[in-house]
Amino acid sequence: MGIVKTRPLFLEKYVQCFYSVIENEATNIIHRRLPDGTLDLVFNLGEAVSLSRDEVQFLPMPAVSLTGLYPNRNFICYAEKVHLVGVVFQPGTAHLFIKDSLEHIKASTIDAADIFGRDIYLLREQLASLPSEPARHHFLEKLLMKYIGQFQEEYHMHNIMQAVRNIHVAEGNLDIGILHHEHLMSERNFRRKFVDFVGMGPKQYAGIIRIKSFSKRYKSSQMNYNNILYDLGYSDQAHFNKDFRKIVGSSPGMYFKEMNPLAENFIHLI
Repeated sequence: MGIVKTRPLFLEKYVQCFYSVIENEATNIIHRRLPDGTLDLVFNLGEAVSLSRDEVQFLPMPAVSLTGLYPNRNFICYAEKVHLVGVVFQPGTAHLFIKDSLEHIKASTIDAADIFGRDIYLLREQLASLPSEPARHHFLEKLLMKYIGQFQEEYHMHNIMQAVRNIHVAEGNLDIGILHHEHLMSERNFRRKFVDFVGMGPKQYAGIIRIKSFSKRYKSSQMNYNNILYDLGYSDQAHFNKDFRKIVGSSPGMYFKEMNPLAENFIHLI
């Protein structure tokens, strides 16, 4: 199973990346996806995919869906041939495409037709007919570019996007209380706009980025836990284990022991 990833040519401000997940033999592979605080638009060009929050009850994933904005664990089950083509929106700008607060679709997967109309299903056939994954990604970028002319710059969007960048630079290890001062906003207004534009509060988002940063570092280097935890501002492993279990739903040891290649690829997707 592999992931093909490309960067946008023109929409860097609005899109982190495009990706395709491809596997011809994936019988009942269950992928525990690590939250990353982003919203994805996903086209399923392969066999059925189902989703679960508890790894017990699985429900079908719409053939074209908006998903990924989960604050904690979720499970994806792939059956037979897998071919997903997705767009990862930049945190802080996805609301422009949704034309609503992202808080309404937090911790859920919805049919993309509810936002973009039923015509979006016609695009699946066009995507399937293209000769390569980069060609599919370019097709989606051209589609999304049609929305840009309709945007009016949100007054606070620049500040929220800068706050998101600050969180990423600090790998989630920063004093959330000072962010609204840095961006000249009241604490209440900053939090409200952050939830509207990103889909969750700044503290919760920073916690996800902190755990994601640990996971990327650990899988890349296999360093000792304690060295990474020190860099990320954890004073003891018990505090880290509690945070990890809250977001991922298992202990770090169990998560990495059970990790399949797809889950590892997704850690490094963004």
